[in-house]
Amino acid sequence: MKRFLLPLLLFPWILNAQTIFTKVIAPNNPLLNFTNTAGNYKGCVWIDLDHDNRPDAFVSQKFLFRNLGDGNFEQLADVAGVTLGQAASGSSWGDLDNDGDLDCITASVVSGLHYNLGNDTFELKNTILPEFADYRAWDCALADADNNGRLDLFFAHADNFPQGSIQQPCKFYLQGSDGAYTLVTGYEFASEFKPYTIPVWTDYDLDGDVDLFIGTGPGGAPGPDFCYRNLLKENGVFSLQRLTAAPFNAQQDGQVYNAIDFDNDGDFDICLSNYAGAKTRFYVNNQGTYTETNTPFTVQGQLLANAWGDMDNDGDLDVLITRDNPTSVVYYQNLGNSFAAAQTAATVNTNACGLALADYDNDGDLDFYINGATTGRSLFRNDTLTGNRNWVQITLQGVQSNRSAIGTLLRLKATIGGQSVWQIREVSAHNSFQSQHDLRQHFGLNDASIIDSLEVRWPSGLVQHFTGLSTNLFYKIIEGQAISPIVGTIQPSLGLELNIRPNPVSREFTLDAESKIRGLEMFDSTGKVMPIKITPQDKSALVWILGNPPSGVYFVRVRFENGKIGLGQVVIR
Repeated sequence: MKRFLLPLLLFPWILNAQTIFTKVIAPNNPLLNFTNTAGNYKGCVWIDLDHDNRPDAFVSQKFLFRNLGDGNFEQLADVAGVTLGQAASGSSWGDLDNDGDLDCITASVVSGLHYNLGNDTFELKNTILPEFADYRAWDCALADADNNGRLDLFFAHADNFPQGSIQQPCKFYLQGSDGAYTLVTGYEFASEFKPYTIPVWTDYDLDGDVDLFIGTGPGGAPGPDFCYRNLLKENGVFSLQRLTAAPFNAQQDGQVYNAIDFDNDGDFDICLSNYAGAKTRFYVNNQGTYTETNTPFTVQGQLLANAWGDMDNDGDLDVLITRDNPTSVVYYQNLGNSFAAAQTAATVNTNACGLALADYDNDGDLDFYINGATTGRSLFRNDTLTGNRNWVQITLQGVQSNRSAIGTLLRLKATIGGQSVWQIREVSAHNSFQSQHDLRQHFGLNDASIIDSLEVRWPSGLVQHFTGLSTNLFYKIIEGQAISPIVGTIQPSLGLELNIRPNPVSREFTLDAESKIRGLEMFDSTGKVMPIKITPQDKSALVWILGNPPSGVYFVRVRFENGKIGLGQVVIR
């Protein structure tokens, strides 16, 4: 990151120069061709602004783009009130006032609180924050730290970056149920001047409240990070306790903390990308005991983002890494209990810095956007990693919890390779270098034909369970309500004509299609898989509905030998 450059030959960085993600080139797509600001260290965010289940994009420091669903984007008005003029800028997005629209905070030479007016425009609301006038921040993050259903604000100030800036501590505001903000004091980050870099809120100990990890990168020298355990669940009242035992007392040059279950054993492991003063760390969690573990990416040298997602849909989390100055993004495939050697995921024109993950084209696999200086901004599509492996993606909406469901934990069980596998995901408003992944939660399911169990633990404390769900669907869950598939989102591979006769049906029907049928499944309006018997006949199939399902609307999905998918509607009378 900041001001120390080390020779590239010191780092075993990229072994394979051929990229494995497809760089999207489209001269008329504004997301790929807008005039960017000059600062090197800038993030990006995927957010669904218009609730159409298509991820839209915010590119720091101010640029906003709507996803049109055909691979193209429309540039919207810049987010109002964003101040330019700093080399570093991050943002964090969530529904601050629970009105159904995503708001944001931005970090810059003058940081900002921006409320969404509901018509693709924003209003700067800095005056409602105590002691916030002209506050300079390096990065920022939203979370519901006290689980009161309102998102709270954290701004990190990197002391002496840029050099000569006014010394300031971090700013942390708790939001009351009335929408008023209170400045929190009494912690080191609120009074001491340190190079606070990237704040991340995550429930690392899985006890139901989010904890705070602040990477504090001196920029070439080792120093302490500031990591805190949230004692809300222990004491019934929000407070933070500094973590001083190993591994949190190690000297770091901290950038981004991520808590992820890389080995699917039911607890969160920890990855910390370090800059030049310490090598990047990976701690494997064994029931609360953290073991520092060497991996191909635990190297010394200016690492920025560590972005985790199941890129190949095989049922475990892989990681993408960015580093200061090189133009490449590096991919490390999770092999189950270890990682493969580095592969070049993508290259950009300038520095590869902030990185955000989303399935922007809704085809079932994770793509990513990169932001950096000027023409470094680029979009990369996942075309080759997933094959025909299965997946699911889930959108959450809080009711008693904050509406964006930030802090919600999901546990999913499916039978993969003949074994029952549990996976964990956490909804986060900041989980990459100055960047934020899509709030939709993506699970790779490999060869699993059904989701055996899905558990959703909301910040309010409510826990919901769902069983027997169909794969390869987008779902939405509103807190306290039933799960439902989002069947209106037609993927590029969908849209093939299906002729269902008769329709409405009683107990059996014939389905005719354009191509040879490889498989067929039927599910109800909650995504629950229906028992059926199928007799395939090349480009048609005779389907018997088993049991005694109630009257209503059902869905049938057909997989064809050419890899395409068709989706149809069946009415049972």
